[in-house]
Amino acid sequence: MIEKSRLKDAERIVRLTMVIILLTASASKFFSHGGFYAYYSALFQGDLRIRLPPVLANSYLAIIPFIELALGLALLSNKYKNLIVYGWFVFIFSLMIGHYILQEWSSVNQMLDYIFLGLLCLVLPSHRSWLRRDKEGV
Repeated sequence: MIEKSRLKDAERIVRLTMVIILLTASASKFFSHGGFYAYYSALFQGDLRIRLPPVLANSYLAIIPFIELALGLALLSNKYKNLIVYGWFVFIFSLMIGHYILQEWSSVNQMLDYIFLGLLCLVLPSHRSWLRRDKEGV
């Protein structure tokens, strides 16, 4: 049987990984000087089987870095961890749908790893604090 404190340590590592992914992705978009937006906006206007109205695709592209930043910072809190992880799922599923629309099949498949990170974070128990380990049996 695995000690509960080890499971809590694993959750901490998984959640920290999610935070780093989100904050790094957000920063790369903010500091791309519009490159992210321009690149994906052009792709969504291409010859695709599913065509989204430009205002819908462009609006979502514009808020993605803010969603990543908000989720990344929110995951640092234990208070609403489960709710925030559900937000992670909604966000990741939206990205999967976007990659599906763009017909980027390998990207769709790679998004499954992010779903599994969220599942691990959801099912593993959490320490009460980021800085201290809970005593065994707590």
